[in-house]
Amino acid sequence: MRFPWFVLRGLFFVPSTLIGWLITLATIAYCVYAFMEIDGRSHSVSDTLINFVFRVIIVGLVYTVIAWLTSRSTRKA
Repeated sequence: MRFPWFVLRGLFFVPSTLIGWLITLATIAYCVYAFMEIDGRSHSVSDTLINFVFRVIIVGLVYTVIAWLTSRSTRKA
C-alpha cells in the first residue's frame, strides 16, 4: 500500500484518497439506510433512537478500525 487511505486529524480520521472517500460515503449511506429501515418498523421515537445508536456505534467502530489500519500514523517508513 503506497498511499494511506486516511489521515488522523485530531480525534477523527479524514479520508485522503478515493478509496477512503468511498469507504466514508458507504458508511454514511449505510447509516441513512439503517435509520430509514429502523424508523419504518418502530413504534416510537425512543425505539428508533435506541436501535439506531447501537448500529451507529458498531459501524463507527468498524470504520475507525479500518481507518486506523490504513492511516498514515501506522506506517513504518
